[in-house]
Amino acid sequence: MANKMNRRALVKGMAVAGMAMPFVNLRSAVAQSGPINIGVVTPLSGPAQLIGNFVREGAEIAVEHVNANGGINGREVALMFRDSKANPNDASVAARELIGEGANLQLGTISSAVALAMGSLMESEGGVVITSGAGTEKLNHENYNPHVFRVGDSPVSRNAGLVRHIATSRPELRKWGGIIPDHEYGRTTWKIFEATMRKVIPELTGEEAVISDPILVPYGSGDYRNYIAQAMRQDVEGIYTSVYGGDAVTLYQQANPFGLFDKIDVLLDSANEFLVATAMKEETPAHWSGFHWYFEANKGNPLSDNLYERYVERTGDKYPMGWAAEAHAAILAYAGAIEKADSTETGDVIAALKGLSFDSATGVRHIRAEDNQAIKNAELAFIEPSTSAPDGFEVTDYVSLDGEKVIEAARPGQMLDTEAL
Repeated sequence: MANKMNRRALVKGMAVAGMAMPFVNLRSAVAQSGPINIGVVTPLSGPAQLIGNFVREGAEIAVEHVNANGGINGREVALMFRDSKANPNDASVAARELIGEGANLQLGTISSAVALAMGSLMESEGGVVITSGAGTEKLNHENYNPHVFRVGDSPVSRNAGLVRHIATSRPELRKWGGIIPDHEYGRTTWKIFEATMRKVIPELTGEEAVISDPILVPYGSGDYRNYIAQAMRQDVEGIYTSVYGGDAVTLYQQANPFGLFDKIDVLLDSANEFLVATAMKEETPAHWSGFHWYFEANKGNPLSDNLYERYVERTGDKYPMGWAAEAHAAILAYAGAIEKADSTETGDVIAALKGLSFDSATGVRHIRAEDNQAIKNAELAFIEPSTSAPDGFEVTDYVSLDGEKVIEAARPGQMLDTEAL
């Protein structure tokens, strides 16, 4: 009511003075001077809540950092959280609701299926979303949509980088198998793993890689024993798995009594970071894991050091995982784009995000204008059980691979070219 009265008084005064009476959009004026609202659509309940918690922490720490440094063009940032339940329908409802409340800029969407559902929604509703760990290659290939950005590593960077590192360090291992979740992320990761392994092993050894058919396991299963028994019957030297979260912990725990990990030389885990190790401690199998962000690999980077310190202060947990850094990076990307565009309008932010270079907890990232995919380093760590370490496990090796060397070429609107990996 106050706004209406103020506008009437303004118009009346201008009329009395004989002045022109331009339209005054009070809502727009308030929106441009108030806080910048950014929506966070991430799992806050259900099996994927643990990962959603990392997204929440990372986003909140980044907002603290931005606001402590004057905000974005003098405006503070505020977060609006919604529970995606890692479900495309729930996430779409939440995202639409946030846009209706003025949060056209969003982040989160750790699930590949959710991220794929977001493209057409954001385009029709006038929003933009930055994923915080969704792993399908389709986002920047056949399902490319200008309203969806990935500021983290591509699934090719992560998985092809992992394969190339292992194949180079252990070229004598030629027989491989896989235990893969039967959904979008699982099929994506296996396709990249197999194509890269079949290319790299002959290059290094002159011999062909021998790769068994992957064992497909259902998402959310509480009993993996039949699948583990299948794996025990395979003649393999290494196993690649992209089962993640609580499912991975269950799988690994049930595999130990079978002796599955004792019969192989290498276990490659695409993305669990510390999830398995913190749950299983000294019973965790020795394995290489891909990381969105490993804090030890980024020591000395002020953004990484601050993210780690603030996370530990807030949670008491010494092992933050990379989803926190991806949400953190999403906020910093929005900050850079909004400052560059001097606008929070969707079209302006999209244009500013394309080609943007910005600093992050893993160093400078560059977002390709062609396909909205960031170029960043791929980080890997080797985790081993330890009866002497306080937490029951330790990292005994880690590497950071140059993102420019492990990322695939931009092919928006086209399928991933596995021959070029």
